[in-house]
Amino acid sequence: MKCQLKITGFTKEIAYTLITLTVYILVGGSRAYLAFLFHQLDFPESRIKVDVEQKSWIASSLGLLSPIGCLCSGAIMDFCGRKIFLLVMFIPLIISWVIISFATSFEMLFGGMFLQGFGLGMSFCVSTYISEISTPKNRGALLGLTEVAYNVGVMFCSILLYNVMWNVAAIVFVVLSTIFMFSTLLLPESPVWLYSKGKQEKSVKILCSLRCTEVENITDEIQDMEKNCAEQTKTSFCETVKNVCRAWKPLLITVLLFGLLQHTGYSIMIAYTIMIFDRLELPLESAKVTISYSVVGFIGSVATPFFMHKMGRKSILGLSSLGMGACMVVVAVYEEIFYYQSEKLFAYIVPVAFYVYTLACNIGVLPIGFIVGGELFPNEVRGTMNGLYGVFAYVYWAITLKLYPKFMYTFGIKAVIWAFAASCFMVTLFAAFILPETQGKTLNEVQEQYFKKKKKQSTTTMEKQLE
Repeated sequence: MKCQLKITGFTKEIAYTLITLTVYILVGGSRAYLAFLFHQLDFPESRIKVDVEQKSWIASSLGLLSPIGCLCSGAIMDFCGRKIFLLVMFIPLIISWVIISFATSFEMLFGGMFLQGFGLGMSFCVSTYISEISTPKNRGALLGLTEVAYNVGVMFCSILLYNVMWNVAAIVFVVLSTIFMFSTLLLPESPVWLYSKGKQEKSVKILCSLRCTEVENITDEIQDMEKNCAEQTKTSFCETVKNVCRAWKPLLITVLLFGLLQHTGYSIMIAYTIMIFDRLELPLESAKVTISYSVVGFIGSVATPFFMHKMGRKSILGLSSLGMGACMVVVAVYEEIFYYQSEKLFAYIVPVAFYVYTLACNIGVLPIGFIVGGELFPNEVRGTMNGLYGVFAYVYWAITLKLYPKFMYTFGIKAVIWAFAASCFMVTLFAAFILPETQGKTLNEVQEQYFKKKKKQSTTTMEKQLE
């Protein structure tokens, strides 16, 4: 069983990962779209007029239907396969951008964003596919590319909307979404999923193609899949429910982490960037600062694969959140000193602190928030558990975006910044005492941290594949 392609397995891993991560370009674009949409809707010539309350509803609309998308994605991934899931995921995104491009009222904008949330909810489980096609050695770096793709979307959308109106930008995203959807047809099915469904021969064949090698050189990976599936004798509803209940510990860890991440302020900064800089009342043009902010985020994300490859998950999350907290303290102290001053001296300190903040966030906090489920959840219900994790994530995200304007107008921007700083330091403690280390471990080894049980490995399948 020889691979006829004259390219390396690592090249294939990168190529398939990049195709898979095109959806994160759209996710980043959706988040950045809101900040400039709200800015342009305030223009005197805008054909749609919205107030602060309506803006908060539009911002939170992305998260309202996302839980349903997460649940559907989990079911599609586990029962229909990873490849079908990746193809179907783009359909609601395309339809939503079409609706937004033709919007003439608040209701149409809300409806378009509301439907888009379904597609974004499905995208939450994309890291599962990347985890399953990559080797333990490369998995951290490849998962780190999620942040590059996400920030490419943020930067691209920010620059695009600085030069064109929101409805024109929506048409551009319709075209991109369609191209990205058809590109997924080039992807192979996950060998891990195929093996779990009893299609061992096809699974091994695809794995050989992925690694560009003969079956004798991937025996360790085959054995790992064999161990993972040794006790997986059926996939009935009752068995699935049982496996879900057994996975309560990794679910609790992921949910707690995402809840803390939301309070660090990064998601709020993406959706309300211009509004936040306006509230800080700096002698700077908020729209240009926002573009610079997105560019810095992209620069930080480029370094993410390197840090994810070289450092453990605990170390990178701890250092990243510590840096974010220090930057928020700098901004908070500056505001305490100059908040009531008519002339704010050294105003550049604030945007620089925010730039370092987003650099630190993109290096560790944000990528781990995206990929943690793809590594921690057991193979039998990895798609389903990622869906449940996504339900909480998007519900909480929607609530946060909805309540943020009211919180800011009630307590003031200084209280918001101090709250961000406190949450960042809580993430540091989480990294030190709760987050398990997954760097360099196979998915089966990660799973065995939670399920301390003996798995009898059947050698008949292995021997059959090696013959």
